[in-house]
Amino acid sequence: DFLSLLDDRIALQSKLIEDLKKLKSAIRANIFQRLKNAPTHTKSGAELLLYEQPTKYIVEDYEYSSDKTQTPVLTANKSLILGYTSENFGVYDKGNCIILDDFTLDMKFITFPFKVKSSAIKILTTKCGVNLRFIFEQLQWMGLTPLGHNRHYISMVEPMQFYCPSIEVQRNIAQLLDKADDKLRNELQLLELLIKQKSFLLSAMFI
Repeated sequence: DFLSLLDDRIALQSKLIEDLKKLKSAIRANIFQRLKNAPTHTKSGAELLLYEQPTKYIVEDYEYSSDKTQTPVLTANKSLILGYTSENFGVYDKGNCIILDDFTLDMKFITFPFKVKSSAIKILTTKCGVNLRFIFEQLQWMGLTPLGHNRHYISMVEPMQFYCPSIEVQRNIAQLLDKADDKLRNELQLLELLIKQKSFLLSAMFI
């Protein structure tokens, strides 16, 4: 009965996380729809963003470690962290950035030093006077769809028009959506702890 209750709690936590994801998506859609309907100034991706090729940040040894004290090796796709490497050269440590898969258009907002596996990654930062997190959330809202197995950043993202309210408005929007992500991270950590608790209890029962 106790394990059944724990399963119910894990299922409830999973549903809470999915509902939070939907809530954040709805808030983001509402914000950018309002900007779309307002007389908001627009600029192209080429005017707002800088990109860097990942060549010097590509990991050399693909035998990854599970040691989280080492440098994470990233992919822009769902898994994000492929593993960790002891390589202390060619680490991207210039601050916040967006990593974007040039083929799939998957992207992640990154706030820590890292290396990458693939040369298909574009590392994006913003020009002066633009909030990077605001641009990331706008890209997420746009729901970009890849057109075949081609590189897309220069042909698709750079020509796109982005809504550009004042930097103060950008910052406020970014902070709001960042708080939603903080809440999601906390709930995901709790789910992980609940799953570990169940695993520990099951293993202890049969020792």
